Amino acid sequence: MPLPTTVIGSFPKPTYLEIPDWFRTSHSGSFTEQYNRYLERLSKFDRESTIRKASKEIIDVQTKAGVDIITDGEVRRESYILHFCRALHGLDFCKLFSKMCRDGAVKTDVPRVIGKVAAKESEPWVWKEWKISQDLSILPIKITLPGPMTIINSIEDQFYGDDKVLGSILTKIINNELRGLVSAGCKHIQVDEPVFMRYPDQALEYGIEQLSSCFNGVSAPDVVKTVHLCCGYPNYLDEVGYKKADKDAYVLLADRLDQAGFDQISIEDAHRHNDLSLFQQFKKSKIVLGSVQIACSRVESVEEIRTRLQQVLTVLPADRLIIAPDCGLGFLPAEIAKEKLCNMVEAAKFLP
Repeated sequence: MPLPTTVIGSFPKPTYLEIPDWFRTSHSGSFTEQYNRYLERLSKFDRESTIRKASKEIIDVQTKAGVDIITDGEVRRESYILHFCRALHGLDFCKLFSKMCRDGAVKTDVPRVIGKVAAKESEPWVWKEWKISQDLSILPIKITLPGPMTIINSIEDQFYGDDKVLGSILTKIINNELRGLVSAGCKHIQVDEPVFMRYPDQALEYGIEQLSSCFNGVSAPDVVKTVHLCCGYPNYLDEVGYKKADKDAYVLLADRLDQAGFDQISIEDAHRHNDLSLFQQFKKSKIVLGSVQIACSRVESVEEIRTRLQQVLTVLPADRLIIAPDCGLGFLPAEIAKEKLCNMVEAAKFLP
């Protein structure tokens, strides 16, 4: 039997899609300002028609590649974090703040928290976007949302002055959206907290508890609760020596994550292999293993991917292993992303 396969979130946007993209603009500039102008320039109807077209194309690519659990490529989002933040009161997207994010890995212009943070809509809204994409596919569509610590690291808080307090507010907002998704029929929900890897002490102090609380009430046995922790993107494709998070943070966080009630823990492994002893720390959770690099244009061979999977299977049971890229594929040219997915799916066959 093949090992199950999935993707993490983003996919390269088609060139006709005019949405300014974190992956396609200089990080020293402001893609947020570009996205503001995009919203002013195009009507919601015009935006939606091209978004659905792009979503269908990306869904078809993953389907043909043989991926089991897919996403819509996050094509309607300029950034999976800021897209969510635009649905919140209390944030200023016009007067931005220049901020070093991800423990100094990147400098970018971010929105500011200038008042009480609350959802703009009285009812959940993320499920509506998921439903549009799910209607385009016969495969289950996984939805992705940012976690509280990752949101906070991607904005500038000039109101609360306390990350834990702001995190608790965001936790309740995210939880309301997750409940809405479950009510709408979504079976695969992923919350991303890459910032855990930059600040493991804060993750252990309160971040994991808040992340777990995001899933309060999400208890249906057929709903898969996944958390994703990656080590960071470069500033451009094939950049060498960029500042990634310390992969040893996985070792520090593994036990607590494993006990927190998540079904799946999604981690990087292709860019830098983890020590095999890491996988022995996970006693309950399934592991979504990053098996192809997402910031390198070299396409890993089927044999290369399969060799690593065989190594991991010496310490982790096959029924607790899912195969995926390290993170989202947004940096890659579409053809290379396609090749990597096809090789990944092929490598997952006939194992263990």
